[in-house]
Amino acid sequence: MSFLAELQRSRSQVAGMRGFTLIEVLVTIVIMLLGILGVIGMQARSTIMEFESYQRGEALSLVREMQVHLTDARTIVTGYLDPTVSSTDGSVYVGSGEDAKDFSAGSVCVAGAAGAPLAQAQFEMCQWGQALQGAAVVEDPSTTKVKVGAMIGARGCVIRVVPAENNALADLYVTVVWQGQTKGVEPDPKSAAGLCASGVDFGTGLRRGVSVRVLVPDLTKSS
Repeated sequence: MSFLAELQRSRSQVAGMRGFTLIEVLVTIVIMLLGILGVIGMQARSTIMEFESYQRGEALSLVREMQVHLTDARTIVTGYLDPTVSSTDGSVYVGSGEDAKDFSAGSVCVAGAAGAPLAQAQFEMCQWGQALQGAAVVEDPSTTKVKVGAMIGARGCVIRVVPAENNALADLYVTVVWQGQTKGVEPDPKSAAGLCASGVDFGTGLRRGVSVRVLVPDLTKSS
């Protein structure tokens, strides 16, 4: 074999080796990119699920808060039964939205006078409504106050059950609804979570809701 032929053969082998190495590098890069994209997707999904869990936790906390108020509401129960405060169909609600009831006076909740059940019930609903809007946590960047900490589009309802069971003074559902981040199974339209602010469209599959039933017992002893 001549020197030139041997040189050509060596160059061909080197070129082949270089080409094979380049393919390996490209394949490795593609695999790494796919892995990175997978990790990014998992992180994004995890962030959404964490936020969904956070919203549900906040909603449960606010439902329990109103449950405590109602459990201790025997002296002002007639105030909570007033149609301006509660409803049987979920049409009366506080929180976000233009149609939400606003019991405040210039954005300030005014305590009701003793012996005025309606005024006291409205005061407690006012505080609850502001908590639903995120008033419990407020940031103040420059001069603009921004409410944070609540659920997206949160609304809260006190829904009356008529007639009340077990001869209770009041039979009520405390319900909070809000907008979720991913599509899921929505509450039954006839349930408390489906009735509360039913006219509000959160988007297909995005309505979320939690509720608890509260019986205010009649402790009056009969002779």
